[in-house]
Amino acid sequence: MNEKYRKIINERQLVSVMNKTKWRELCHDFEKLHSLYIRVKYKLISSEEILGFSAVWWNEIYEESSAIEWIDFNPIISKYRGRLVAPKETDMSYEILAILKKHGIKYSMEGSYFRVWGYLNQHTNPVFV
Repeated sequence: MNEKYRKIINERQLVSVMNKTKWRELCHDFEKLHSLYIRVKYKLISSEEILGFSAVWWNEIYEESSAIEWIDFNPIISKYRGRLVAPKETDMSYEILAILKKHGIKYSMEGSYFRVWGYLNQHTNPVFV
């Protein structure tokens, strides 16, 4: 692990929820799903900025996994079909949940999003599903 991240983890008294194996399994299965349309947003431990909602390259998420505080999955995929036609919406909840359950990855519901936690602190009390 990067020394910069180790320092942040110690200063903020963060506790890891995910390990490299779980991150690898999660990223591998989402990449295998061949869905670049699944949108995620995530927060790194080194910043207050929230990145996303956008499609991601799962190998890049895996590379950053040791610094991800949390990642939200938007289960609704919206495909543009033209100016005169409403976007086509597809619910990917089943596919997302199947991957999370397959690997025993705990998650919480944040509104309509599935949140996978990388780290928790003493002030974070998610309700895991």
